[in-house]
Amino acid sequence: MNRSLMYLDQNYASRISKFLIGDDGHAHFGLLHDVLTQSDICIPPSPFHVLELLDGYLKPSFQQLYGHFSRGYWVRHWQDVVKRQAIHQRVDIEDFLTTEGDWESAAETAPLTDIVTLAWNGSFVERKHAITTMLQQRLQPLIGEVETPFVRILSGLLTFRSLNEERQARDSDLIDLLMAATVRPYVQWLCTDRFMREGLEKIGEGEGVFSGRRQEVHVLIQRFAPGTSSVGGAHGV
Repeated sequence: MNRSLMYLDQNYASRISKFLIGDDGHAHFGLLHDVLTQSDICIPPSPFHVLELLDGYLKPSFQQLYGHFSRGYWVRHWQDVVKRQAIHQRVDIEDFLTTEGDWESAAETAPLTDIVTLAWNGSFVERKHAITTMLQQRLQPLIGEVETPFVRILSGLLTFRSLNEERQARDSDLIDLLMAATVRPYVQWLCTDRFMREGLEKIGEGEGVFSGRRQEVHVLIQRFAPGTSSVGGAHGV
């Protein structure tokens, strides 16, 4: 098939799911859902969604949402994606998607569970170099000495986060970082929160990234409105 790829982070997917169960406070996400329904885009769920859902009340709505948009695909576990990147040394959609995912297989954060608690010093460049070295060492059993898009993006985002001294730590930060580093090389459209969008823009990965702010959701709606060409780039499946 030849479809463009979109990824909805937990925040986006939750708001659309709440609309689907009748929450009128998320009407603009309902409009987004409606225009996406008229497209042939592929929006796969991932093990990150399973981890953050924790069998909560939105799980049936998530299953309904992705039952339509996933086209039968799932995002692979991030460890599998990065290992395949190192083996093939290219961005290949088969290294990203699988048909074997399920709503019971949650993402695991090891061996990077503590990376948002580590302190770093120096300039952006100095921190990024130190963080990249740390990630390469942690992931050596998966990637050896090979440079991967995952490490490049994650090191940039973690550096950006380390320089934002006013940001209060959130439980979801680690998952957001791992998610963005996993999906960004493969998807044309990434819907996430404002902080992650700003971080991706900072490291030159901001094209096609939208936050959940109302005005950005409406821009995304216009991109997918009937009669608008929104498919392009190298991220089709």
